[in-house]
Amino acid sequence: MKNLIETLTIQKTGNGHFNISIEIDEECFETTTTNTLAIDALSGDEDYAESFYETREDAQVALVGEILKANKIQL
Repeated sequence: MKNLIETLTIQKTGNGHFNISIEIDEECFETTTTNTLAIDALSGDEDYAESFYETREDAQVALVGEILKANKIQL
């Protein structure tokens, strides 16, 4: 999972919508997410006291999981 997190990219596409993508074997997989809780946890603010995700890595794992599920990929 760690190597997938390193390839995670996020791009805002509209009101509360973000395009998220990862690379597996040089192939790009993407989906659109509305998981603003995870996006906010990755915003660079180190205060997770009121965040749904306890760490940045938890948020990254959640987003990578969304991409894998949307593209029907099982590891």
